[in-house]
Formats: sequence, structure tokens, C-alpha cells
Amino acid sequence: MQKMQAKINQLGVLFCAIFFLFSEPVFSDATPLLTSPKVENPKSVLFIGNSFFYYNNGVHKPVLGMVKANKSLGKGHRFRNITINSSSLEWHDVESYVTNKRIGSFSITSKNEYKKYDPEKYQLAIMMDCSQCPIHEDRKDLFNFYVDTHSKTLRDNGVEPSLLMTWAYKDKPEMIEGLAASYISAANRNQAMAFPVGLAFQLSQKENPNIDLFTPDMRHPSKAGTYLMAAVLYSSIYNVSPEGNSYDYDLSQTTQESLQKTAWKALNNYRDLR
Repeated sequence: MQKMQAKINQLGVLFCAIFFLFSEPVFSDATPLLTSPKVENPKSVLFIGNSFFYYNNGVHKPVLGMVKANKSLGKGHRFRNITINSSSLEWHDVESYVTNKRIGSFSITSKNEYKKYDPEKYQLAIMMDCSQCPIHEDRKDLFNFYVDTHSKTLRDNGVEPSLLMTWAYKDKPEMIEGLAASYISAANRNQAMAFPVGLAFQLSQKENPNIDLFTPDMRHPSKAGTYLMAAVLYSSIYNVSPEGNSYDYDLSQTTQESLQKTAWKALNNYRDLR
């Protein structure tokens, strides 16, 4: 059984190598082609990833909170978080997420009432890979392959693909260079937005060293880290500054204001790279 699995893994790597040899060249330029999604004010957003997304009860919750606090964006926004702990993009059956009409078809409200919903028609999907997958020697080809594969699947089903650039570990800040380059290159190749969350983490650690963005494992986001990620997503997706947004994430007002400022500055720095 072990020999058979090893053979399968070898064939997978070989397939990826052949795929990239005969496909469009990988962009090495770290200049983003897109600095905002093409869809305007998306009402239905799908988050596809791992524990970085679901820590602190999910990043989709504070993003939605910020959206609801901004009355100019209107009503009817519905976000869906589909995550697998420690997962890579290879683990996700993205086609099933966007074709299964039962996903999101009901909920049990806070008043314990059963409520039905129409099938979700996602407008934007945000994908992330495992923390080292874009830069690990054994995984980076698979990262690119599945970004391309899932991006095509999403577009074929009327959903705009995008990527979330993850951050360096607290004790390995040098990781951000490779992560940023890999995410931007993959996004450029697929004409997609790469949200610069990792660069926002880097900036915050420089400008707000008193705000700890990490849990004790130095990898996963603390509540402040999740809020910063949410602020970058909110401002990037909806093209509006998070500064002054009234949504209360139960952090101190000073902390939220500092992270709002950092998220907006990081996004504008990213846009200036073009």
C-alpha cells in the first residue's frame, strides 16, 4: 500500500511538472495586475481555506459586520466559510461548493427558528492555501496547479476567483517575501485579485508592535490578527476605507482604530506597486 501511494504521489508531481511546462508561463513579477475584484459590491462571497480563516469564529463574521455597518453598501449580503483544518487547496472539491444547491439552503436562527433560503449564487470566492504550500519545495507546484484549476472551475460557474495572501510566521518574518511573490504571481496568471493580508501583517508588526497578531503557536491569527485580515478584505472588496467603521469586534477602540489604519495603508501601498 505504501509503495502504491508513493507511486501515486510521484505521478501527481510529474503531472504538475508537465502541466506547467506546456501552460502559460508563471509570472515572476511581484507587481499585482489587479488591486480590487472586478465584481462590484458582491452580495455573496465564498471563503475557501483552512484554520487561518476559521479561527476566532471565522473571518467572514467581522467582514460581514463591517459591511452591515456601512449602510451605503445596502442589504442582503451572505457570506459562506468552507474550511478544512490544515488543508491545502488540493483537499477542496471546489466544484461541489458552487454546484451543490443544498449548501446554505437553511439556517437555525438565534430564536431557534428554522429558516429556508434560496440557493446561494456566489459572486466572489476567496481561496487560501496552507501556510507554507506556496513556497515549500514539495508543494509549490501543486499550489499553482490548484489555483489554476479552481480558478477555472469558479469562472466556469460564474464566480470570480481571488486569493488571500497569507502571512509569515511570527518567528519567521522572512517568509513574507516568498509568499507575496507566489500569491501575486498566481493571481496575475489567473487575472485575479490577491488580497495583501500578509503585507498588512508585516506592516502592523512594524507600526503596531504592541498589538500581537498571533496566537501562542506564532502561526494562527489572534483576534486582532483576524480583525486585521477582515479589515483588508472589507476595504479591498468594497473599495472603501475601514477607518471609522463602527462595527465592534470586541477589541479596544484604540486597537481597532490602529488596525483599520494599517489595513488601509497596506492596501494603498499595494495599489501603488502597479
